[in-house]
Amino acid sequence: MSRILFMVLAGAALCTGQALADTLRISVIGAGNVGGTLGTQWVKAGHSVMFSSRHPEQLAALVKTAGPNAQAGSVSDAAAWGDVIVLSVPYGAMPALSEQLKGKLDGKVVLSTSNPFSGRDGETGRKALAQGVALADEHYLPGVHLVRAFNAIGYASMRDQAHKNVAIPTFADDAQAREMGARLVRDAGFIPVLIPLARANEGLPGGPLSGARSEAELRQKLGL
Repeated sequence: MSRILFMVLAGAALCTGQALADTLRISVIGAGNVGGTLGTQWVKAGHSVMFSSRHPEQLAALVKTAGPNAQAGSVSDAAAWGDVIVLSVPYGAMPALSEQLKGKLDGKVVLSTSNPFSGRDGETGRKALAQGVALADEHYLPGVHLVRAFNAIGYASMRDQAHKNVAIPTFADDAQAREMGARLVRDAGFIPVLIPLARANEGLPGGPLSGARSEAELRQKLGL
């Protein structure tokens, strides 16, 4: 084998190994419209995804649609399996979910797409809106690296506007959450704009940062 050919093959092997090393195991807890859409886009980006819900046996069609790197499991399975956890559940479920997952997510990055609504989510939703959704998340998810994203864009827009230079407000404070959150947003086909968690209420549905817009428009809204 010539030296040049050897170097080309070695470089290709290195790139392949790097690509494999860069793939993630993403657990999506709550496989409805939002979780299902995002999870499918991450599978298309080359990641492995476990969709989970209270009834994983009902997720067969979603797994088939998402592709060969998708699977279904229980919520407990997903918490243990994923490198990163994506929560996409009604906010009223957060107290019970917090108890179910107590100690199982410590040290992991958790991306929450879940939003509190005072009508749908009762006292849990009203309290989260009053104290700030980031503080509420931190109460229910102690010990995780928290990031919030995809909170004020509908699932149809997530599907139809991916890879069209649409920016997504991405709320995180610590370096690990910021890095992973930005990566997940990019791999879903969007442009992450990183914002401190303290401003997370601005990214809720109906808030000043809701809707789809370009990065320049979003930065103007933020005063950046």
